[in-house]
Amino acid sequence: MTIARRVDIAIIGGGIVGASCAYFLAERGADALLIEAGRVGREASGVNAGGVRQQARALPELPLALESLELWADLDKRLDARLEYERCGDLRLVETEADAERVKAIAAAERDAGLTLEWVEGKALRSLVPALSPRARGGTFCPTGGQANPLLVAPRFGRRAQDLGAIVWEGCEVGAVGRDGDGLRLETANGRVRAARLVLAAGAWTPLLARYLGMRLPITLFVPQMTATVPLPRVLGTVLLGFSRKLSMKQMRSGAILIGGGKRGWGDLVTRARGPAEENIRLGAVDAAEVLPLLAGAETTRSWVGLEGLTPDAMPIIDHIEGVHVAAGFCGHGFAIGPVVGRLLAQWLLDGKPSLDLSAFSLNRFDGVAA
Repeated sequence: MTIARRVDIAIIGGGIVGASCAYFLAERGADALLIEAGRVGREASGVNAGGVRQQARALPELPLALESLELWADLDKRLDARLEYERCGDLRLVETEADAERVKAIAAAERDAGLTLEWVEGKALRSLVPALSPRARGGTFCPTGGQANPLLVAPRFGRRAQDLGAIVWEGCEVGAVGRDGDGLRLETANGRVRAARLVLAAGAWTPLLARYLGMRLPITLFVPQMTATVPLPRVLGTVLLGFSRKLSMKQMRSGAILIGGGKRGWGDLVTRARGPAEENIRLGAVDAAEVLPLLAGAETTRSWVGLEGLTPDAMPIIDHIEGVHVAAGFCGHGFAIGPVVGRLLAQWLLDGKPSLDLSAFSLNRFDGVAA
């Protein structure tokens, strides 16, 4: 097969990490090709709930989450788009005294790492969300948490990358990846690509591609599901995060409330088939109504799932492995940190190192773990 294109940097995966990486590379004049099997931003990056949170993360992720704040605040201007980002804060709820003590201890460590958090209960709690059930005993409020519309963000990164000179191939599957001298060879639906450098950011599909290069990534399939209600009167001015139960709720500008936070659906990486689990739709609705009683019996419009990668410690792998940059396994909470990870990857590729220490996300932390 003849080579269809030669490129300096190829990025496989048009989610929020891959698309933002392409954008930041193109912004600096790099020769970049973004390859996406479907549409940019239409897999996990486009079907999540759009949370932009800093709390409720593993501590090593906090520098990424904090670094993201300035970037999110400037994103509408940078991308010349309205991404529906708002810094509305988020509230991590507890329903038992035992859970309250656990969350307070977690919050103390998060504060030590630089995060602004406030413990709220009683009137202060109800002033934030008057519609809360009496079950809610308190929670940690983070004023810098927020939300954005996931359907808009990654596609806009891809479009702006294209505007700045990056090549974007949508509907282009990669059938194989191999080494070719001091570069890499990609067999794609658009022909063979010869790339000097490669970024693997294909979400749950990343381990399948990495195997072509002899890499074993301990990433398994995780299928979070979401349900949306019909538009309702404004009852949530902040994002709700459950601690005592796996639950998250956000009210979009349309008035619809998105219910998620941990219930799982089903999916298959090979066929790309997927769907919500009916029983988990019901259980999610029960959980939501027990926290916000006004949701009891609320009509829903649809439920859906995303195919996401899960690592053993629920943190992503962001590493330079055997000459290939890998960013995958974001475990259902990569939307908030995706743009800053894309920027750090671009720095790594162009400057030789990222501006933040990413060693906590290296693959070697899983030495001895079967992939």
